[in-house]
Amino acid sequence: MKLLILGGTRFLGRHLAQQALQAGHELSMLHRGRSAGGLFPEAEHLIADRDREGEFAAALAGGAWDAVIDTSAYLPRQVQAAAAALAGRVGQYHLVSTISVYAGFDAAVTDEGAPLQVLPDPGVQVVDGSSYGGLKALCEAAAYEGFEDGCLVSRPGLLVGPFDPTGRFTWWVQRFVRADSGDDDETEVLAPGEPTTPVQFIDARDAAAWMLHQAEAGHRGTYNLTGPESPATMGELLAAARDTLAPTSQLLWVDEDFLLARGVAPWSDLPVWLPQAQSGVHRVDITRALDTGLQCRPWAQTLRDTAVWAASAAPPALGGPLRPQVGLAPEREADLRAAWRER
Repeated sequence: MKLLILGGTRFLGRHLAQQALQAGHELSMLHRGRSAGGLFPEAEHLIADRDREGEFAAALAGGAWDAVIDTSAYLPRQVQAAAAALAGRVGQYHLVSTISVYAGFDAAVTDEGAPLQVLPDPGVQVVDGSSYGGLKALCEAAAYEGFEDGCLVSRPGLLVGPFDPTGRFTWWVQRFVRADSGDDDETEVLAPGEPTTPVQFIDARDAAAWMLHQAEAGHRGTYNLTGPESPATMGELLAAARDTLAPTSQLLWVDEDFLLARGVAPWSDLPVWLPQAQSGVHRVDITRALDTGLQCRPWAQTLRDTAVWAASAAPPALGGPLRPQVGLAPEREADLRAAWRER
């Protein structure tokens, strides 16, 4: 298969490129050439900035591909430019979107037919926490308009694993590595809220494998894309992290009202975790993805591989939207644990 990745040098795109080459596909990658220099020399590298439409179109001129996977579109005009540049020269166009397109998560589960966000100003060009989901919804509409029956849209949830630039899942991995260091102050790990709170995430390598399978099979349509395959809880995740990375550590479960009253921010101060009232984000229906081949690796493998990568990795070069600092500082966590015990 001839495959084009728009992106391909960081996180999900990097895993996509590696797996595509391992599978023997003929790979082209369009990117700006700013990160991971020398990566994948066997691929064709098309160096261009997609925000410069003439440069972008010129880089793609003359090529034809069986499938294109677009990992780097955040604005509808970027998708429209891709449709114009690739008209009649691709079999399947796959837009990597996000579950953040949904207007809300109040249902017992959120499937692909749930209402989407609508921006007050659809012409906004700034990608931030207030516009990200709405802009991605507009990207989806532009993809279906531009590529019609040749379009596939995936809506990933929380992507995790090696090369993750956000640090969210990695923060927990590093926290349990510290808990295994022998430092008594680090042995006890603050666990937020109720152990039964739902949680969803997917190893980016598993998302990449599913995406490549869709390109090979020529599937179309919209798919939620997260994991694990069966419903899971925060308690199960943290127990798996403890058992895999720090067997002698202990979990201290702290009530969510206590944490919220002390200004602890869900998702950022304590990554992955959301209070019960917001936990619908972690109840997304992935039946369609499972029916089309999604398979999720054991959590222990993701935890171990992330720990190995994080131990040797240079700090990620941040870029794109939504890259805030994550995780409680050790001193802040210790103060919260002490306050909880003394309440």
